[in-house]
Amino acid sequence: MNNYYFPDFDVSSCGFGRDYPAWMGDNGYEKWYLFTDGDACCSKYFPHATDCPYENTVQTGYYWESYQARQPNDAVLPIIYNHSYYPDLNANTCINGTDYPSWMISDDVYKRLYIFHEPEDCCAFWFGPSDTSACVGSLVQSVYIETNATILATVNQTEELLGMWYPNLDDKLCQRDGEMPSWMLQDGFTQWYLFNTREACCGAFQLQNC
Repeated sequence: MNNYYFPDFDVSSCGFGRDYPAWMGDNGYEKWYLFTDGDACCSKYFPHATDCPYENTVQTGYYWESYQARQPNDAVLPIIYNHSYYPDLNANTCINGTDYPSWMISDDVYKRLYIFHEPEDCCAFWFGPSDTSACVGSLVQSVYIETNATILATVNQTEELLGMWYPNLDDKLCQRDGEMPSWMLQDGFTQWYLFNTREACCGAFQLQNC
């Protein structure tokens, strides 16, 4: 709840307040990303910046209030809305969409670790600052859905699953013809083998013919 200086990679300078991304204050990351002294933050992350820190005013809001689009007053909280990015370790990049596995939002700790609202944050956290540019340049575009429970709530669940993309490992490509092996339709396999977009499928399996 305190105000700290923190690196704002979007503007290549250090911000100030308590509106830093939640993950910066969790699981020991505060030792690397939160500073009580602005010069310490600047010298570590932006030693050549001329306007660092770019703010010193005490903040009373939160990250999602200052850095994300405002939501209607009657919106249901917590909100995970457009511009959500989550990591795909097989694809070695981040996916833009809200079709992340349900376990990624199963509790607050997982949300902080896996769901990001900026591609740079997702890439830097999961693939390292040195690979951020390559990661951002290879982002996978997926789809936005109201909730991850959409498929489970569908009256004809099988029909919904048959319309998704799946890897044809023999031909080394992804396809959507409803002819996937039956085991891919079973619980425990769908989240790993069925995808809403061809790009997400190809990225996850790195197939040659994609």
